Parts: sequence; structure tokens; C-alpha cells
Amino acid sequence: MQLGSETPITLAPSAVASTAAGLRAWIASGACQSESGAFVAWVDFATGRLSYDYPEITGYALTFLASQASLSEDECSVGHRAAAWLVDRVRRGKLAARDGWDDDAVYLFDLAMVASGLLSFGRRVQVERYVEAGLELVSFLVDELASTESISPVSARGRPSGRRSWSTHGRPHLAKLVQAFLLSGQSAEIERLNRLIESVKSLQCADGRMLSHLDELTTMLHPHLYAAEGLWIWGSATGEADSLERARAAVEWACTHQLEEGGFPRSVADGVRSDDAIEQSDVTAQIVRLALVFGLGSRVVERSIARLKELACESEGMLGMVYQPASPNIHLNTGATLFAAQALAMAVTGAPVVIWSEFV
Repeated sequence: MQLGSETPITLAPSAVASTAAGLRAWIASGACQSESGAFVAWVDFATGRLSYDYPEITGYALTFLASQASLSEDECSVGHRAAAWLVDRVRRGKLAARDGWDDDAVYLFDLAMVASGLLSFGRRVQVERYVEAGLELVSFLVDELASTESISPVSARGRPSGRRSWSTHGRPHLAKLVQAFLLSGQSAEIERLNRLIESVKSLQCADGRMLSHLDELTTMLHPHLYAAEGLWIWGSATGEADSLERARAAVEWACTHQLEEGGFPRSVADGVRSDDAIEQSDVTAQIVRLALVFGLGSRVVERSIARLKELACESEGMLGMVYQPASPNIHLNTGATLFAAQALAMAVTGAPVVIWSEFV
């Protein structure tokens, strides 16, 4: 499917902007932040119960805050609390993806997202210890890339993961590690980063899809789009045209699997979307963001933006994104809210698109 720019987004700009503002307000309010300062994975809509502290998502929140043209007092406050929590973890060597989960395995992707957040927010608010902690994590990643010819998603210096999924055995999503390296100024690692990007390119099929799953038939769209994001970041920062072309092809392939409701499914099996596909709002927001950075205007993108608006659920006068609309449990997902807030802010007519360093 080749998307064109001939069909403009016709949703009312004020409605899109209002939804983006409501999502940003939820992030800034601390509603999805625990007493520790960490951002949590999700909040139960019915009870208000917070889920677990999530370092990766906390890193994303810092990147999101750092990308704003101006920061409110509340946003500065939640950002400083989140950054302080991450710095304390780094100083104590607590690098697990989640405490007390998966035998405390260390995921390189998660560390890179934390590093990007600390570097971006630390420079934005001019707090050197945040930047130093981000650089420390990048140094850890440098050592990981140097220690083996074939990079693993899980650190060899920690305990092995007991899981078998795209996050522990897949490779496409690792393309997004380059953002942290680029932010750190690690130009000496250009050869290793090129090797990482080339390894991800080797997993892309002729139709644009990434082989993200163990059986090489099922494509999980979340890591597929992480790969596209990483390729776009790399191509945007370095001017490498092949990465940009491959990222665009990955987006265009994903766009062919839109659901009737306007959102996108969790996965695609053997290139064919299942009739009982599970819709996920994080995937929809990822597609909208990437379509907008490539200037891909189409009915597909317009319907996706409308779907994000529909899935933004009001909570105490603010908005959080429902993760899986078909689930009996309504969870307002922090990561999906961050992605959607950025996507919808870009979707407002005349709004600028984010640059690679601001991409959540």
C-alpha cells in the first residue's frame, strides 16, 4: 500500500488539540506516578489502583516532558521526581526491567529508553546528575555491544530471562537503541551502531514487515514499529537514505492492517490480520506518529487519529488512553498515553512534527 498526501486530515483541529492537551495533563498530574517518583505501567480506571513502577516508561515520560516547548510547574515537579528515582536506581546498580519480575533480567532496550529520557530531561532542566546517569547507562550499552558479535536483547551480565517473546529473543526493536547513543554523542561507536542497524535491516521482508516473532510468521506490531522508529531516528540523524526508506516501508505495510474501528491490532499472523485481532492503542499511536513524520496523509491516518480520540478516557477531568478496548478491565496505559499525546499534538493542523531527539 502506497500512502499519498492527497487526502488531508479533516478532523477539527480544536478537538484534536483538546485531546492532546487532556492526555498531557494526565501525565503532568502525577495520576500515573507512584509515591517513589516512578511512572507506572497503567492505572485501573475503576479503582484508581496503580500498577508496578516501570523504568522504561519513566524514561519515556522524561523524553516527552523534555520535548515540550514550555514546562509547567507540575510538569517540572513530576519530571524531577521521576528523574531522581531513575538516578537512584542507576547509582545502586538496579537495572532490572522490573523489580522482582523475570528473575530481575536486564533488558537493553529498556535501559536505552531510560538513558534517552535522563539525557533529554537532564539537559532541558540543566541538572548534571541526570545527564551523568544517562551517560553511565550508555556506557553500559557500549560494553554490551562490544562484547558480542550478535547483540542480545537481554544483558549477559545479568540473570538470563525466563521468557520467550519478542522482547527477549527478537531483534528488530533494538534499532531504537541508537537514540540513546546519538543523544550521548558517542560518535566513536558509529561502526557498532551501523552493525546494529544493518542487522535489523536484514530482518525486513520485501513487503516491509519485520520478522519480530520467534516463529517468523507472526509479526508483533509494537516491536515492528519500534524498528521503524529506530530506522527513522538513525536516518534522520545521519542522513542515511536507506534507513528512512525502510522505515517508511515498514509503516506502509503496517497501515494495510487497520481494523474496522480505525485502530490497529497487536499482531499480524503470516501477513494476514485475524478476525479476532486484539486492538492496542499504543500500536495505533505509534503508526500515527510515524505517518506524520513521513508526511503520509491518508484516510487510514485520519481514521487512526479519530480512533485515538475515541479511546481517550476521561479521568478526573483529564484523559488517559485505554490500552485494549476489548478487555473487560479498563486500564489507562501510561506508555500508550505518552505515544498518543505526542501523536495528536503533531496531528493538529499546522503543528510541527517532532525531531528524532524528541521522539518518545
